[in-house]
Amino acid sequence: MAALKMLSSDDFAGRKTGTEGNRKAMEWIESQLRDRAVMPATKEGYRAPFTAPNFRSPDEIIEGINLVAAISGTKNPKTAIIMSAHYDHLGADDGIYNGADDNASGVSALLEAISWFQANPPKNTILFAFFDAEEQGIVGSASMVDQFSTTEKENIAINLNLDMVSRADKSELYAIGGYHFPELIPLIKDIASRAPLKLLRGHETPDLGPDDWSFASDHAPFLRSGIRILYLGVEDHADYHKPSDEFDKVEPDAFARSVDTIMLTAEALDDWVAGLETSPTD
Repeated sequence: MAALKMLSSDDFAGRKTGTEGNRKAMEWIESQLRDRAVMPATKEGYRAPFTAPNFRSPDEIIEGINLVAAISGTKNPKTAIIMSAHYDHLGADDGIYNGADDNASGVSALLEAISWFQANPPKNTILFAFFDAEEQGIVGSASMVDQFSTTEKENIAINLNLDMVSRADKSELYAIGGYHFPELIPLIKDIASRAPLKLLRGHETPDLGPDDWSFASDHAPFLRSGIRILYLGVEDHADYHKPSDEFDKVEPDAFARSVDTIMLTAEALDDWVAGLETSPTD
């Protein structure tokens, strides 16, 4: 809750990519990674700058910075699970779009996941990606996927993406991925049987039109590349993409149960991936 309150404060002025507020948010997240002493994903550090066309408006060039940390796997260090959340939002126009749920919540949960897996080392390597420019056309995650070599793609078992995970007002969280990768369905059902809230499937079939979330966030570039995805998020609410998406709208118990469900999911995925026969072990 402290991280959520900080990231959704006016200090970051809506965190829009390319603004001073976005830079300050990036630096604050980076300071949290340093404080946790988590390993940077590359020798260059946590920052992964990118310049890329806006996915939705190709004539527009976006410049941003992803942050990526890593915890090495104890069994399959060459096999990677990518946990992700975007830290950017819509900035300030007719008010400050602080984006408490969208997506300070996902970033806060991702920081909690780092602390959890530091205390409970994963079997597979986990990369923790804090993406920029999701609101500008899912640019940051697309840039990361575009830079993967063929071998790197083959060694990525799944992307677990978190976007809008705090407003579980109906005690519900949706898991998207089983339609595209049916092998995940038994896993999702098992997690749902143990989760402290309702973990539901849905919002992932083409017949749903705008209600199909398959390509609605940073998991989209992974899905397009044939990499498994599991996306966790709540349904849209009255404050979605409005200045009213504020910290005081988040009910702490609901968010806590959502984060517990995310941790259950991450642990279950780690165990599941470790059991895959195709996981590299050398």
